[in-house]
Amino acid sequence: MVATLRFLQFSDVHLDSRLTGSRLAWPREKRAQRIQEIAEAALKACRLAREHEVEALFIPGDLWDDEAISAETLARVIEAFESLDSIPVFIAPGNHDFCSPTSFYNEDVLRARGMRVWPKNVHIFRSHAFTTVRHPTRPEVTITGRAFVQNVSIEERLLQEPIPRPPASVSVLLFHGSWIEYAGRDRFEEGKLLTAPFSRAELLGQGFSYAALGHYHHYAEIVDDEGRIRAAYAGCLAGRYLSEAGPHFALLGELDDRGIVALEKIRVDERTIHDVEVDVTGAESEVSVRERIGQRLRECGARASDVVFLRLTGRLPRGLRASALTESFRHEYFHLAVADLTRPAYDLEGHDPRTTQGRFIQEMRRRIAAAADENERALLERALYYGLDALIQGKVEPIYEE
Repeated sequence: MVATLRFLQFSDVHLDSRLTGSRLAWPREKRAQRIQEIAEAALKACRLAREHEVEALFIPGDLWDDEAISAETLARVIEAFESLDSIPVFIAPGNHDFCSPTSFYNEDVLRARGMRVWPKNVHIFRSHAFTTVRHPTRPEVTITGRAFVQNVSIEERLLQEPIPRPPASVSVLLFHGSWIEYAGRDRFEEGKLLTAPFSRAELLGQGFSYAALGHYHHYAEIVDDEGRIRAAYAGCLAGRYLSEAGPHFALLGELDDRGIVALEKIRVDERTIHDVEVDVTGAESEVSVRERIGQRLRECGARASDVVFLRLTGRLPRGLRASALTESFRHEYFHLAVADLTRPAYDLEGHDPRTTQGRFIQEMRRRIAAAADENERALLERALYYGLDALIQGKVEPIYEE
């Protein structure tokens, strides 16, 4: 019987991500705090590896965010890895922390800047081709990986052909790429790049005991026909964007030659992003709107330390703006962002087609129905309501934009 290998896995930390251009609309001071919290999550994960006395730490990519990582943050990470001492760390750079000649993965760059180099217990896969190394204290265990060398989309099916490697009782693959059957909410959101695609069949066909996967930001697992986990995305360690709503984990696992024997999800970040929708249709007063919003926020389970993105939808009487009634909730959470998608309760069905207003409604609804895509439909719908504001209220205010 093959002895198990105890490991910790995390990836897609995106250290020093700027957090700008987000629908969460982070204010400057909270954005700075969140950037520091994400770095601390990585350090906490390293402490977990030591506390649980794992035999390997697997990081399949996107440890930092492009080339934005600061020398200070990198120094803290390198120090954390060095403190693991005898625990080997295996890193397969992804499309964001790609391993280029000017990358911080290049020790010549670190030396030229007077920075601490990577410690001896860290193995970085620096080639775009797959290479295999043996575990330093468990020679029956091999780890195979590759690096992205630039942040570009790779359409090639890298797992379609067999990956050559020496025989081993337990073989681990570190791979940063897009599982085409993945159904997580971040697959297409926030401009997510589909790169190095592979299928379940292609991955299982490689015959690795286990594959530590990176690229997608929510936990997902691939099981074989016997129901054993043969690959998993840990997801990101801490949420940054709306597409990362929900809890996030590092993975503590044990594996043998046939896959995962035990797997535990461990949270290292105290905050959760909640994506909450409230339909305020039928609320006739400010009090009833606030009550409906408050009830839904209580139901979602958000804590004071959490981040809430509040989507307000539905139709309200003219002159009543739901977003203006959310201020009283802002102090209840670390951060509250609001997208007011409500519309005035204009009668779109009972219009008189002989009037200017009726003809306008009729024509705009015809265009909305014929729109080629969702973005065009949304634009035309906003135009419909702005036009009705002008016709009915005699003024137009930019209130239908997110």
